[in-house]
Amino acid sequence: MRRPPDCCTVRFVSDGGAASEDLVNDEAVALYGDILRLTDSIGGRSERIIREASGLGGSEFEVLLRLVRHPEGRSTSARLAEDLSFTSGGLTRLIARMEQAGLLIRHPHPDDRRAALLEPTSQGRQRLQQALRAHVPQINQDLLGPLTPVERLILRELVTKVLLNSARGPVAGRGTASSAAPEPP
Repeated sequence: MRRPPDCCTVRFVSDGGAASEDLVNDEAVALYGDILRLTDSIGGRSERIIREASGLGGSEFEVLLRLVRHPEGRSTSARLAEDLSFTSGGLTRLIARMEQAGLLIRHPHPDDRRAALLEPTSQGRQRLQQALRAHVPQINQDLLGPLTPVERLILRELVTKVLLNSARGPVAGRGTASSAAPEPP
C-alpha cells in the first residue's frame, strides 16, 4: 500500500481527544484515488477520440452503444437510465437532443402507452461505427495493452465483482447519511 509522506498524514480525533483512525492512509481511499485518475486519463482521451471521429459526445456514444447492444436494438428510456446511472431528467434532455440531431427515434411502446422505445437511426448507427473504429484500438492500447491475457480476465472479474457490490446501494455506517438520519417515508 502506498503511504503519503509524513507531512501529509492526518489523524482524526474522536470526541475524547485521542487519535482514532488514520483514514487518509486507508487502502480503499488510495485505490479510489487511483481509479479516479485512471478514469480521468483514459476517459478524457476516449471522449476526445470519439468526438473527433464521429462528433458524438461521451453520453451520446454510450446511449447509442447500449441501444445497439440490446437484443432487440432498442430500449426504453427507463432501462437506459438504469443501465447508465443517469437521472431520468438528464436522460430525457439528452434523448431530446439526440432525436433532434437525427441520432435516434422514438417508437410507441406496444405494451405501455406511457413509455416509448428508443432506436438508433441509420445516421446514429453510422456515427457510432465511426466512433468505434477510432475508440476500440485506443481503449485496447490504454486499458488492456499492458496486461497479459490472464490479467485481462482477472481485471474483468474484479471489476464485475466491485460493480455488483456497488449496485447494492449505500453502506450504512458511521458518517453516512443513512446513519445520520432516517430516510423520509
